[in-house]
Amino acid sequence: MKRSSVWRGTGLVGFAIVSFALAGCATRPPVAAEPVSGRMGTWDAAKIKRVLGFPEDPYQAPIPDAPKMYRDAFDLLEKREYEKADDLFQKMLRAHPTTNWTLAAQFNRARALEGLGRHQEALTIYRSVAETAKRAPRLQGLSLLRAGVLYEALGEDDKSLAALKDAERRSRYLPVEVAQTELPARLAAAYARERIFAEAERYYNLAEGQLARLRSQIAAGDQPEWVPRILYAMGHRPLGEVTWERFESSLVPIERSQIYLLQSAELGISPWAEQSAEELIASYGALRKSIDAVPVPAAAEIVIAAREQQRERWSRLVRLSDAVAALKALFVTEIVKAAHPDSPLRKIVDFAEDFDENLQSTLMLDRPAGESETPDSARRREERKPRVLEAKPAFPGEGASDASEEGGSDE
Repeated sequence: MKRSSVWRGTGLVGFAIVSFALAGCATRPPVAAEPVSGRMGTWDAAKIKRVLGFPEDPYQAPIPDAPKMYRDAFDLLEKREYEKADDLFQKMLRAHPTTNWTLAAQFNRARALEGLGRHQEALTIYRSVAETAKRAPRLQGLSLLRAGVLYEALGEDDKSLAALKDAERRSRYLPVEVAQTELPARLAAAYARERIFAEAERYYNLAEGQLARLRSQIAAGDQPEWVPRILYAMGHRPLGEVTWERFESSLVPIERSQIYLLQSAELGISPWAEQSAEELIASYGALRKSIDAVPVPAAAEIVIAAREQQRERWSRLVRLSDAVAALKALFVTEIVKAAHPDSPLRKIVDFAEDFDENLQSTLMLDRPAGESETPDSARRREERKPRVLEAKPAFPGEGASDASEEGGSDE
C-alpha cells in the first residue's frame, strides 16, 4: 500500500477534533442557562468546548465557566510552559481542593509533569484520576490512555498494554477521533513491542481505516488543524532513554509511527509539525545512542563476549539503517523541494541524510569479519517501495477492506 502526503480534499462532520491532550469534563452536568456576553472572559464558548472535549453539537448543554486560575494554567499548558502550568495547577488545587474542576486540574497537572519528563509522578496522578473519575468516564478513559503511554516510557510494556485495553473498554466515552485513531495506533504499537504482530497489524489497519474515513469528509481545498493533530497523536511515542536491552522493542513501533509523524510535519501546521519533527529526530538519536551503550562483559568472558557484542552492535546498526532508509523512502521530492529551508519537514530530511551517511560509514568501518548484509535487511530492502505522486494519491487506510473498520469504538 503506497502512502502519500498529498492530501485529497474531502470533509469534516460537525464535531470538534480533540487530541490526547484535551482536558476532562467537569464532574457535574453543566447548567442549562445560555452563556451571556462576557461571562467566558478571554475564552469563547468554542474554546471551552475544545478544552473540555465536548463535541460541536447544537444540542449539547452550554459549558459552565471554568475558574480563571484553571483557564490561565491551561493556557500555559497549551504554550508548553510546563513548569509554570504545574505551579498554577498546584496553586488552584490547594485553593480549591473539592470543586467540579478538581479532577480536570489533576489530569492537566499530570500532562504538565509529563511534558517536564517527570513520568513517574504523572503516572501516579493519572492512575489516581482513573480510579476516582467513575462519574466522569471520558476523563477516566483519557487518564488510562495517558497511563498506558507513560508505562511505555518507563519500560513496563505489559502494564502499558493493560492500561490501553482498559481505555479501549471506555472508548465509547472518549472523543471519537481519539477512540478511533490514536487509541488503536497506540494499541498496535503496544502489541508490536510484545511481538504480537497479527494484533498489531489489525489495530494499525483499524486506525488508518478510520482516519481515512474521517478525512473523506473534509471539504475540497480545506486543510483543517485536526489532521496533523491526529497524525501526531497516532505517531507520538514517549521520549526517553533507550537502553541496550530495549533497542528492538523501542525500534519496532517507530518503524510504523514515523509514517504518521512525517505526514504531520509535511502539513506544516503548528505546533504539530514542529513537535513531530522534534520527536522523530530525538527518537533516532536515542536509538543510535543505545547501540553505543554496549554493556561491559564480565572479565572471565571478555574475549568471547566482546566478539559477540561486536556482531550484535553491527546487527543493530543494520536494523537502524533499514529504518532510516524506510523513512527516506517516504519523502516525496516535489513536497520536499516546495518546503521552506527552515521548515520541520526540511529538518527531518536533512537529519535523515546526515544520520544515514554516518550510519553507513560506521557500518563499513565496524563490519565484523565475514559479515555481509543480513537476510532481514535484504528482505526489507526488496520490499521497500518509495512513495510517488499520483493523480489520486494514497493515504493510510484508503482502499482497505470494510473489515478493517469492524470492531471500532462507539461514537
